Amino acid sequence: MEHDLLFTIIIDENWKEITANGNFSPNSVEELGYIKCIDEKHIEDYINSEAFTDKNLLLVVIDPLRIKESIKNDREGELKIIKIQGNLSLDAVIDKIPLEKDKNGKYSLNIKHFD
Repeated sequence: MEHDLLFTIIIDENWKEITANGNFSPNSVEELGYIKCIDEKHIEDYINSEAFTDKNLLLVVIDPLRIKESIKNDREGELKIIKIQGNLSLDAVIDKIPLEKDKNGKYSLNIKHFD
């Protein structure tokens, strides 16, 4: 598998609505046809480049080994993105982490792998 973990960002208040039908189905599925994800190498750049201002955000952690849907790699400018086609089974979501801005107004993450 090319990716150890995948990450996507949602607004915290939308979690119940997004998972109400037993799947992980963010607005991007209806709007774009896919769930927009980022790998661990690019997540901090992504979260600070998007318009995620003054919102309570969740970093949703996805295990790519649990994804049955099609996964495609793509680019948006300098960022490498991963597209999961359609809804995602909730068992592929392994964590959700609340995000907060630091004193400089940036989101900061420290993702470590222990292999």
